[in-house]
Amino acid sequence: MAGKLAGSGKGRGGLDVNADPNVIPFIDIMLVLLIIFMIAAPISSVDIKVEMPKSQIDPSHRPPRPTWISVKEDNAGVQYFVMNDEVQVADLGQKTYEAWERNSPGVDFRNDCQIPEHPNAACRIYIRADANTQYRNVVRVMNRLQDRGFMHIAFVAEDRR
Repeated sequence: MAGKLAGSGKGRGGLDVNADPNVIPFIDIMLVLLIIFMIAAPISSVDIKVEMPKSQIDPSHRPPRPTWISVKEDNAGVQYFVMNDEVQVADLGQKTYEAWERNSPGVDFRNDCQIPEHPNAACRIYIRADANTQYRNVVRVMNRLQDRGFMHIAFVAEDRR
């Protein structure tokens, strides 16, 4: 940006008002910082080879993928979904178990999920119900899950924050 030095004829020292910002000091500071970082960057690299000790800790495992059951009720009736697949209410427990096995590899269902006092996050089944669904249909899902051995059930609500 350039400044206007010649006046418009208002007399000696009468310059027009210029609303353009003076960015020259800003550019000067940025160039100085660029030079400093260009000089300091090679200094931070390490050329000394060090043999690190072997780790005794097992790598952390990714948490299992959650297993969802959705209940939807409309004029056509009640629909039950395990993950994205529609299932009949009679097959709900077995289909949920099959989806849970795919989503939770390495978790032993008998030893890890059958103890109600010790909740395991990998054993939790999440239930999502439509706002129009009657509560008895949700209880029916819970009963089918408990018949199959799932003791840790959680409800999911919409976060409206």
